[in-house]
Amino acid sequence: MNMVWDRYVSRGIRELGYDVTTRTMAVVFSNKTTKYHSPVSYPLYASIHNSTFPERNYRQLVEGKIPTVNGY
Repeated sequence: MNMVWDRYVSRGIRELGYDVTTRTMAVVFSNKTTKYHSPVSYPLYASIHNSTFPERNYRQLVEGKIPTVNGY
């Protein structure tokens, strides 16, 4: 797996990672909890990363809608 990480995304999300090969997105929250979601399209990952309110977009677009998978 070749996860690319973006750090300090927002107050509630410390890091976002994305693996193009497996279409897996990793979300590291401020409390150091990590969740992996798959399948996540790159445009969806990019829209969360580049948004003004990434936590809200994560809750609306990913949480509870895209399955979580085991960590790597």
